[in-house]
Amino acid sequence: MSDDPIPLKLAHPGGKRVKGQKQPDNVRYGNSRGYIEARLRRDFEEGCKEAGLLLAGIRSGAVSHYSAAVEMSYSKRREPLGTGSENAARTRAWRLHKLLNSRPDPKAVIG
Repeated sequence: MSDDPIPLKLAHPGGKRVKGQKQPDNVRYGNSRGYIEARLRRDFEEGCKEAGLLLAGIRSGAVSHYSAAVEMSYSKRREPLGTGSENAARTRAWRLHKLLNSRPDPKAVIG
């Protein structure tokens, strides 16, 4: 049994869209947290190591769903308005760098 409370199916990518077209039940798409996690899980199962690391980072709280989606090019980050912190992008980039480029602990005992 899966640890997910609600199994999510992903919408079929591509294809012609018709105005007012309804999606089948339990199909998620867009920028919702459930969709992003389902898409990362699908990409990880298809062999994308980066998707697995980002999924683990989301679950541990190291990165947000939105940052993971932007990193995987699922969505595009909005242009900054210039009213926020100047260091927010650096902090975000550093967290993603630490998550995706992990190194072994140099203080660990080699045995």
